[in-house]
Amino acid sequence: MRRAIFWDFDGTLTTGEPSWRACLVMALGPLAKRYGVTEENVRPFLKSGFPWHPGGDSSLTGETFWQVLFDKFSAAFESFGVPSSEAQAAAQRVRDIVLDKTLYHVRPDAAAVLAVCAFKGYKNYILTNNFPEWESLFDGLGLRQFFSGIVNSAVAGACKPDEKIFRIAERTANFPSLIWMVGDNPIADIEGAKNAGWHTAYITRPGAPSSGAEVTVTSLSELLKFL
Repeated sequence: MRRAIFWDFDGTLTTGEPSWRACLVMALGPLAKRYGVTEENVRPFLKSGFPWHPGGDSSLTGETFWQVLFDKFSAAFESFGVPSSEAQAAAQRVRDIVLDKTLYHVRPDAAAVLAVCAFKGYKNYILTNNFPEWESLFDGLGLRQFFSGIVNSAVAGACKPDEKIFRIAERTANFPSLIWMVGDNPIADIEGAKNAGWHTAYITRPGAPSSGAEVTVTSLSELLKFL
């Protein structure tokens, strides 16, 4: 029996990865303080408009993906009074920041857990809502050897929780008989995978509300006893 595990990335295999709002503030540099741009007051501008948001264009891939976001980031900066030319330059810098592997922290038990899953007969795959060049970032984090394939929304042209991307994932894994989704987002990962008929495991902090997943854990290592 072919068995597969699809792993989300941000917040699942990693902790402390940079938020988009943090990336925007870093991209502005000294201008952030000058114009009063903080992570908190930029938050409202980032609640919609990404491909994976409700109403977002999930088909965006490649440079089109980035152009839509650059326009969005520039408009946010300009709303604080940042001059247009400087706002546009800062928006462009966001891409370099999200590609900086030093800003991402892989969970300490990730490699061991992925290796054990492979030993148990599972093939590991990534299923992520992310930016187009994400795979080059992933290659620098030391986990690539454990994975048989990657499904990235900005390459596939579909985003979790849309059933379409889960069907793409099934084809990528050659239609396994048993599929698990492991993720930290109750909507994108858990609800989306349940609607696709997959088994679900939710990784979260202690005391978090229920996601409806079959399994809830607070560490990757804890997941092994359920597989």
